[in-house]
Amino acid sequence: MKKEFRKKVINLRKEKDKDFIKHNSDIITEKLLQLDCVKNAKTIMLYLDFNNEVATDSLINKLINLGKTVASPITLKEERKLIPSQITDLENGIQYGAYNIREPKPECSTTIDIKDLDVVIVPAVAYDKGCYRLGYGGGFYDRFLENLREDAVTVGIAFDLQIFNEVPKEDHDAQLDYIVTESTILTPK
Repeated sequence: MKKEFRKKVINLRKEKDKDFIKHNSDIITEKLLQLDCVKNAKTIMLYLDFNNEVATDSLINKLINLGKTVASPITLKEERKLIPSQITDLENGIQYGAYNIREPKPECSTTIDIKDLDVVIVPAVAYDKGCYRLGYGGGFYDRFLENLREDAVTVGIAFDLQIFNEVPKEDHDAQLDYIVTESTILTPK
């Protein structure tokens, strides 16, 4: 069930052209920058986009320019673990890691304690209107989010085409505090 659903949504996203991705990512970036949790955060972790996800490079640069500490995960595939690592330079401080996803180069970045994260912006294949996410199937983010401090804020970003009334979910699937799309901001009901 999850597998077919995932595939369908990934294909919908893959059909979108670069202009769609850039235009809507820019709208989502501006909405994110207006959220109080982002404005007030000192340390923010977010993903480096791939496969037509909401683009994050512009957001990362804007957050760094605002004086925020910005982290992205280094994926330890065998341990099924994400290590938040600071990004200071998108040009030279990034490499391709596990699953061919961009991540900070360990030699160019400082590891950040998970308890220091104020906001975590997570990727997903799809979300439902109750702010539950359907990830890529590895469980990396579900495990990671369980270990955040209680007042840390979780935000999903997605295009409208990734939002559904319901997504297939299990007990361990994380419910987020916000989902931001090009047309709306969702919070749990």
